[in-house]
Amino acid sequence: MGPVEDELDETRAAVDSSAAGAGIPIVDAPVPPPSGWSDPLTGADGPHYWDRILVNEGARVRRYKRASTVVLVEVTGLSRLARQWGPDVAERALVMAGRQLAREIRPSDHIARIDQVRFGVLLTETSEIEAINFVERARTSCEAELEFAEGVVGVAFGWASPPKGAGLIEASALAAERLNAELRDN
Repeated sequence: MGPVEDELDETRAAVDSSAAGAGIPIVDAPVPPPSGWSDPLTGADGPHYWDRILVNEGARVRRYKRASTVVLVEVTGLSRLARQWGPDVAERALVMAGRQLAREIRPSDHIARIDQVRFGVLLTETSEIEAINFVERARTSCEAELEFAEGVVGVAFGWASPPKGAGLIEASALAAERLNAELRDN
């Protein structure tokens, strides 16, 4: 493994331990985890693609001093939905949320299912402040799409732009901290 893969592994470990330390379950649903370059379940890209895009776009952000924001989205309550209505309904809710998120991004943005119930969105040419518009629009549209399971299934968001002198991998870790804070608060 090279230095980039080592950095990605360290970031993943920090995000996982941060979630576990906050009492947040890392796995929340009876759906298969994504693997590889694409996620056939939701039609989004997969975790390998996400890792590659963070590295490649991160280099562009650093070199050209361009704005980009990482948004992490977690679909919550799928285990409860599966217990009430069955695992196929929980899987369908995840697919509906993922497809709704994909409808909200621009062609220049990227979306990937990066964990069992978590999506990563990279908003290119978008500052952290500008990303609020996407987050609110995506939250509203996902909640409307999942209205059939209102009170059981929800979506939580965390977003961040790279801190000064840092890249998208660091922004991803910061977005994960903010997502975990929203999950704790709700």
